Amino acid sequence: MNGSNNETSLIDFAYLQEITGGDAELKSELISMFESETVIQLDSIRANCKSGDLDMLKQSIHKYRSSLFSVGLLNTAAKYKEIESALKRNETVPDLAVQLADLELESNAGLELLKS
Repeated sequence: MNGSNNETSLIDFAYLQEITGGDAELKSELISMFESETVIQLDSIRANCKSGDLDMLKQSIHKYRSSLFSVGLLNTAAKYKEIESALKRNETVPDLAVQLADLELESNAGLELLKS
């Protein structure tokens, strides 16, 4: 898979362009806010998963999803939503920790792309 396909699937740049109205300063601000939220929320998601506190985990995921949306990481947000929805239905999420770790890598990859 070449780099542009990966970038295209990770970040919806058209969406990001639309919500910022093409304002580079606003885009930069959103990315900066997303960067700090990513550190806080991923720590929270990791800790809540490890402790098995599914209610707090749902809250952390929900909060982080809005951050993902704000910078156009729509596919990543959708994957988190699937996990959040399953938890809300009290379903067992197979390999929850693994899925969350993969999404953390994806989120960080998206952040690096946004910053480049």
